[in-house]
Amino acid sequence: MKKILLLPLALLALIPATSLLSQSQEKTTLSLFGFLEQQNDSIPVLKLDTDWGLLIRKKREEEYQEGTLSFRNAAGEAVSLDVKLRARGNVRKEVCYYPPIKVKLQKKQLVALGLDPNFKSLKFALSCQGSRQYEDCLLREALAYKLYETVHPIYLKTKIVRLEGNEGDKNKFSFYALLIEDEDEFAARINGRVLGQGIVRVSSLNRDAYLKMCFFQYMISNVDWSVSNKHNLEIVQSPGFERAVPVPYDFDYAGFTGTHYAVPAPTLPIKNVNERYFLGFYVTETEALQTAAFFRALKEDILQRCANFSLLDDRAHNSIERNLSKFFDVLEDEKKIRREFVNNFKE
Repeated sequence: MKKILLLPLALLALIPATSLLSQSQEKTTLSLFGFLEQQNDSIPVLKLDTDWGLLIRKKREEEYQEGTLSFRNAAGEAVSLDVKLRARGNVRKEVCYYPPIKVKLQKKQLVALGLDPNFKSLKFALSCQGSRQYEDCLLREALAYKLYETVHPIYLKTKIVRLEGNEGDKNKFSFYALLIEDEDEFAARINGRVLGQGIVRVSSLNRDAYLKMCFFQYMISNVDWSVSNKHNLEIVQSPGFERAVPVPYDFDYAGFTGTHYAVPAPTLPIKNVNERYFLGFYVTETEALQTAAFFRALKEDILQRCANFSLLDDRAHNSIERNLSKFFDVLEDEKKIRREFVNNFKE
């Protein structure tokens, strides 16, 4: 294994653009996220060197600080980038020791590596704390993102990585982290547009995408989302869809994920996040039955994806299977479908 070298910008500029990427990638310029995400059969190891004590002490202020991000290219050679990073997020920034982080990359260094310089940000969700219990919660959340890929063709891409947090010669932690596709890169990939400020009405959304999103949130026992204020939803305009498509993200409050801090809003008639509650607006009987049939058809694929997720142990797999089986049991009973999903809730 070659020793990782910290390459200054002047040296990086001397490296041929294609030398850091595989030959198969020459026709397409990948972002750094895309380069890491395409490593389907491996978990990239990233090393992030910064003043972690400062980041944690000032995480509420979200101020950028200096750092160095190191990883290996397609040839197995070590490269390093000078970056700036800060804490991000809302609840996790408050309740977790390690907050989610945003990393800003330098355009010139990306060009030197043969990577797309238009996408200069990486978004990480970290393990809330350093123990295996919290790491498992992050992995469950990563699995939830992957399950949504079976539900709708418009989704956020993610990539599990191994993140080593260093501070000079000291290693502060080493655990799994989740890379989440940045908003601008997501919009470019789908050739669409993410809607910004303003209230969104359910009636303005693609109905099929909305129903599938609502059922998915119910499946993973997640009530921490809202259309009107785009809470934990990206609302996107995309070619092929006359109306906007809702795309869910941030599943740390889902019962499926199992974080210690997740609680339902006091306005909801449930006591904990492991109780399923449907938040869909004005769902007709026909819509409920059709969407239930869609998810029944996905049952084997969803359960198999969970069983094949090798980063969780047998105990976690059994827990997930029991949890999802209760969801699919509801879908097998028309009376339960009507009771759970058909409603007159209006905007």
